[in-house]
Amino acid sequence: MKINIEINNIQHVSMLKFDIDLSLNKLTCLVGKNGIGKTTLVKAIQNLRFADTFTQTSQPGIFREDSAIKYQVDTAPYVFSYDPDIRSLNSKDIIPDVVKGNIDVELPMPYGQRFSFFQTLAKADPDIRSNIVMEAYESPVELIEFLSYIYSADKFKNLVKVKVRRDEYYCILLEDSRYIREDYLSSGEYLLISVYRKIKGGCRLIVIDEIDMSLDAAAQTRLAKRLREFCALYNVNILFTTHSLALMKTLEDHEIFYLLDEVAGVHPIPASYSYVKSVLFGFKGWDRYILTEDDVLQNLIGYVLKKYHPVAHFQYKIIYIGGGSGVVDLMARNAKEEFFAGKENVISILDGDQAGQKHVKNFSNVHCIPFPSVEKQLHADYYGGSAYLSGKLGQVQQLDNKAFYKHVTRSKLMSEAEIIEYICDTHAAETQAFAKIFDTFLYPTI
Repeated sequence: MKINIEINNIQHVSMLKFDIDLSLNKLTCLVGKNGIGKTTLVKAIQNLRFADTFTQTSQPGIFREDSAIKYQVDTAPYVFSYDPDIRSLNSKDIIPDVVKGNIDVELPMPYGQRFSFFQTLAKADPDIRSNIVMEAYESPVELIEFLSYIYSADKFKNLVKVKVRRDEYYCILLEDSRYIREDYLSSGEYLLISVYRKIKGGCRLIVIDEIDMSLDAAAQTRLAKRLREFCALYNVNILFTTHSLALMKTLEDHEIFYLLDEVAGVHPIPASYSYVKSVLFGFKGWDRYILTEDDVLQNLIGYVLKKYHPVAHFQYKIIYIGGGSGVVDLMARNAKEEFFAGKENVISILDGDQAGQKHVKNFSNVHCIPFPSVEKQLHADYYGGSAYLSGKLGQVQQLDNKAFYKHVTRSKLMSEAEIIEYICDTHAAETQAFAKIFDTFLYPTI
């Protein structure tokens, strides 16, 4: 199932586009500046399941006559437009139950489902108490392990699951048939139990706004690993927003998306942790910045600098961003906003196969390495008859450059560091010429 959403003229959001593929079963983290539209997007997703979401959670003043949300679920379109009779969004389209049943959203206080669940827990308490006295409960092994890992504590070893009719409730057993109900745990513990309940609920998309609000920093650093495992195990996608650098630092690059505000509207772009830290949090502290595409290229530049410029006057930071155009885009926006440093103190280094692209030709401070890429150069040298590589790697069937590089590194025939050293030493003249780029960049002009 693929979901596309377009939000038009709601509150401060004039245009926001977002799409998600539920076949990927992955974590997706949305980050962006305050007011960019993160919570509006989360409400728009919930609106697919509960058509009165905005009526229940927002003031009528956020809408205009041209306010609308357009959805496309696979090939089926659904439109919610402003209805002056209810002063909110309304639709004549009928959302199928299969769509509603595959979406579960958790908003922050006071609108999240975990807060409305308080009343349900209170009503069920007599039955919960009766089941505990009769020892009619189970040990939720997976949930205990989850919470114990996140909090590095054994306080959850006596957690039990009590079934009351079709609902399940969690309590920590004490002596003499006493217990602590889940809603009396800390707000972070209660949130994680609520999230776990959603994961086990069988829907394909779980959305959590401001997931870090109730969790301490230590818990945040352990959360992503377990959620990622749940995504794979239960075929679920977990989309969340956060402002936590501690949490973002534990995410993989393909899991972080930055909501970028451009003339055409707000839309998510893939972003690395360094990118988000730089743009969103004003990361500073270095004299010079070198922006590049990926970690392999980052390591190549690091090797070149260590070899040809072991002692530089200026302190520098190499940051990989992801994608050549994304690297240059970040550099260009720094030139306007200077969230890194002055534009003269930031350069971009891209793979050689980007040399003919507009985003290279149009900027004087964008440079390319003398090889198409580390992966492509290794591939070309080996299949071109390199005696050294043939002796080192043996006979390898014909593979494309990415598959060949993975085969070499995963089979531990050569480490990434060995590959970089080989390429730079074998093509020493080209590498040394490339290194001259940094002669004026890392040293003051006398």
